[in-house]
Amino acid sequence: MTNFQKDFRRYRATYSLAAITLGVWLSQFFANGAQATDPINLFHFGALFGLDIIEYPSHIWRLVTPIFVHIGWEHFLLNFFSLIFIGRQIEDIFGSQRFFAIYLLSGIYGNILTFFLKPETLSAGASTSLFGIFAAMAMLGYLTKNPSFQAIGKQFAVLILANLAINIFQPDVGIFGHIGGAIGGILLAAPFAPKILQSKILETQKVTFFLVYLVSAMLMIVLTIMG
Repeated sequence: MTNFQKDFRRYRATYSLAAITLGVWLSQFFANGAQATDPINLFHFGALFGLDIIEYPSHIWRLVTPIFVHIGWEHFLLNFFSLIFIGRQIEDIFGSQRFFAIYLLSGIYGNILTFFLKPETLSAGASTSLFGIFAAMAMLGYLTKNPSFQAIGKQFAVLILANLAINIFQPDVGIFGHIGGAIGGILLAAPFAPKILQSKILETQKVTFFLVYLVSAMLMIVLTIMG
């Protein structure tokens, strides 16, 4: 077995998500060439546009697809390599299935918050999910009181806060998606905690956090579509 095969088996969620992200990005260019990042083409490729969901509720899939769509080369490369290099470290701790669930569900939550607060915005990118996995790591230290995880968690908390501070001065960046992704990661850290830490977290905490995730997500979707 080659080193890459061993690496892939160890980090199959990270590499699978990265492969999908790369595949969608290349497809954007094969389909539309230099116009791949024009708003209309981003829309057709699955970017989030809340007004479309309000008009056609069956298009709720737009809360998922933006995780894999990107708006430019810099945007794609930053998220792609962040996923590979940092994602592997986090997958090592959570395990592949839990990591995969946190990545997708926190990304969806970030898109839901954007949909709720700025439905007129066209947005896309994996950063909602990346903020989610960073926040889940930060939350682990708080939940378990484990000194090692607390130290790692503080590093990820600083990373999140620093990025959000930078986002304030970048009006073209979807800060609500980043905030929503981070909130999603915080809520998902307990129900999807690593196996080795399951006993450190109360069952009531796991259930409560997951219910808060589900109920708040559903409320935001319903209120936006009905409003």
